[in-house]
Amino acid sequence: MSIIQDGTGKSYGAKVDGTFRLYTDSRTSANIFFVSRDNKQAYNSISTVASAAAGEYVLYLKNDNAMDLFVEHIEYHSEQSVRWKVWEVTGTASGGTITPSNVNLGSSNAAEVTCVGNQSITGLTTVKQIGTHRTQAEGEGEMGFGGALIIPTSKAIAIEYDGGTTGDCEIDLFFYFQ
Repeated sequence: MSIIQDGTGKSYGAKVDGTFRLYTDSRTSANIFFVSRDNKQAYNSISTVASAAAGEYVLYLKNDNAMDLFVEHIEYHSEQSVRWKVWEVTGTASGGTITPSNVNLGSSNAAEVTCVGNQSITGLTTVKQIGTHRTQAEGEGEMGFGGALIIPTSKAIAIEYDGGTTGDCEIDLFFYFQ
């Protein structure tokens, strides 16, 4: 029998079957879970815009932290059928200030970001498109990045209500620092 170390000084016996295959068991969670639990640096930004119209930006997020910002996923909720676009942007966002919520309710750590929304946002220039998503009327959807959308210090993204009939919408953007 071989011994496997788990990094904490505990040793566990390992067994193989008759064909010399090692069978294992694991517990997995998204990285945002561990960052929230261990570092208390996981957040959600919510922007609710009444009467959003085609071509308007409804959420802006800029990383003001020295660490990289990782976008886990974006949830889209809309009264009307909408085509959404996620953009890398530059410029100075003008609109309502949003304070992201730390999703670890035991933490008072504030997100070091500039977050704007809850109304149409102006002052932005698009750099490149990162994603597109569609929702049906009275629908919702999610664009999962699994942390692969990385926003370095001083970089920003914006979500555009790109096409659709004017209507109420809400965006939930989950992100973390690591």
